[in-house]
Amino acid sequence: MASYEQLYEKGDIINQRNAGRRPKIGENEAETMRKMYASGASVVQIAKYFNVTRPTVYKYINIRKRWEEDNFVKVRLDYMYDDELCTVIDVDFKHEKVYVENQTDKVLLTAFGVNKNPDWEAFNDFLESRCVPRTRCGMKQILRENGLDSYDPFRMIEKTQGRMAEDHHWIRIHYKDEIR
Repeated sequence: MASYEQLYEKGDIINQRNAGRRPKIGENEAETMRKMYASGASVVQIAKYFNVTRPTVYKYINIRKRWEEDNFVKVRLDYMYDDELCTVIDVDFKHEKVYVENQTDKVLLTAFGVNKNPDWEAFNDFLESRCVPRTRCGMKQILRENGLDSYDPFRMIEKTQGRMAEDHHWIRIHYKDEIR
C-alpha cells in the first residue's frame, strides 16, 4: 500500500469511497432549490437532484417560507463574507424579533457566533458593531456626510453596507415592502 505522501504526489484519488462531508450548497444552488420547490417539486426530488439529504433541502427552503409568509418580517439582512453568504437575518421591527439562519459552519464568520437565537438587544449590538462607534470624535460631521440627523446604526448600515476597514464582512439589505 502506498503512503499518503506518495499518493498525494502522484495525484491519485485518496478518498476512493467518496466518504466525508459533501460540498456546501452555494447561494445559486440554494436559490435553484427554492425555485424548484415553488414550482411544485417535492423535497425528495430536490434532495435527489442535488445529492443531499432532505433536512438540507428544508434548511434552504424554510428560510424563504418565513420571508414570504410572515407579514411582520419586512427586512432581511444577508451577512456576507466577501461573496459567501454566512447568515440570513429576518427582522420583525414591530415585535422586535430576529430570526437567524446560519449558512456556514464557520462560527467566526456568522453574525452572532454560537448564538442561534439572538434577542433584540443582541441584534442592536450587532448593528452597532458594523458601523462607526457612537463615541467617535467628529460624529456630527460623519452623520452630516451620510445624510443622517441622528445616530441610527440601521440607517448607517443602509449607507455603508456595514463595511468595516478591518474585515471582509458586509451586509446586503432586502426589503419586502418599501418601508423606508
